[in-house]
Amino acid sequence: MTVDFDNLSGKFRSFFLSSGGFFLDGYDLSVISFALFFLGKEMSLNPYQEGLVSSASLMGMGIGAVLFGALSDKLGRKRLMGVDLFFFSVFAVLSALSNNFLQLFASRFLLGVGIGGDYPISSTVVSEFSPTRSRGRYLTGSVSMYWLGTLFSAFMNLVFIHTGDYFWRYSFAVGGLIAVPIIAGRIKLAESPRWLISKGMVKDSVTQGEENKGVTWRDLLRGKIGVTLVSLSAIWFLFDVASYGIGLYYPSLLREFAFPSEYETLYGTMLISLGALAGYLVAESVVDSLGRRFTLIVGLLSMSVLLLMGGVTSVTGASLVPYFMFFVAMEQWAGAVTLFYPTEVFPTSVRSTAQGITTAFSRVGAVLGVFLFPSMVKGLELSHSLMLFGLTSALALVISVIVVKETKSKRLEDIALSQKS
Repeated sequence: MTVDFDNLSGKFRSFFLSSGGFFLDGYDLSVISFALFFLGKEMSLNPYQEGLVSSASLMGMGIGAVLFGALSDKLGRKRLMGVDLFFFSVFAVLSALSNNFLQLFASRFLLGVGIGGDYPISSTVVSEFSPTRSRGRYLTGSVSMYWLGTLFSAFMNLVFIHTGDYFWRYSFAVGGLIAVPIIAGRIKLAESPRWLISKGMVKDSVTQGEENKGVTWRDLLRGKIGVTLVSLSAIWFLFDVASYGIGLYYPSLLREFAFPSEYETLYGTMLISLGALAGYLVAESVVDSLGRRFTLIVGLLSMSVLLLMGGVTSVTGASLVPYFMFFVAMEQWAGAVTLFYPTEVFPTSVRSTAQGITTAFSRVGAVLGVFLFPSMVKGLELSHSLMLFGLTSALALVISVIVVKETKSKRLEDIALSQKS
């Protein structure tokens, strides 16, 4: 039997159903950032509790990514793709019914476990099903669904905000409900042929040894494979410190420094989301032609320069909207590659595990950024905070220049690290 990896049946189905997880992540994280305006008053949350609520799902994501990533390599991609989003759906609805801090924090933390578990599984599935020459486009397109979720969350908030201060409950519940058809679609999704070959369940011209490269989870802790895992985790960690530290507070920043109206804030947030989607469209056109390395380095360089320039010029007022639109457009170049690159360089036997570990480290950076940014803005002012995040992006850029190798137009079996590489 010969499996034609460049013409796998079901690649479009796997792409759209896998991308649904990123859509839900964007929806969830964006819907809470606007809801905090009203939650704080309704539940009498202090600033520390607000920080915990806003980052609860990110904390859960770190645990879910490691757990589900490891299980995916052991049990298969298909078996877990509905379970992770079932977690999300149930606890998204329960978060809408929360009446106090503990209920809200617990439901959002467990919601995060589900969506975090989907990161390594979905990105691995897209990577393993995509054709070699256009794999970057498929992976970038999948990640871009995050910002469609962000845009949709702003639209839902606009729909429900007229219902009063409890509108956030409806917005939260919608997230849980839209996960249901995605879960239903995933039930019939085919198992990854590469995983089946790696387990010896399917015989092919590509051997089990080619898929696994003789690598086990223990090899992730040593040698070049271990160094690569640490390096990629560091890049994603540093990227997320800035990306989430700023990104989760776009509505707050616009309201504090630009617009007094909730409606103007929502419209500004929607424009920023459109800027991100525009960035993804351009990234999709270059990631397979100019390569992952070019896309990542240009993205991180642009982030560093824009954040430093924004700090030096003390950008504020309505000009924050075009500034953040351009920033998120270039941010997505780096964001897409930092997310999917581990699924290309690790072999099938540990691909999802490695992706789960790098995701977990990125969530630590995200939580750190989310916790620190409000205090930084108060203590250092917005301009100095932007400059500090510009430095973390610059450090990620330096590491990327040193360790990231080109993977465009190469089979996963040829890219993947082995014990001898």
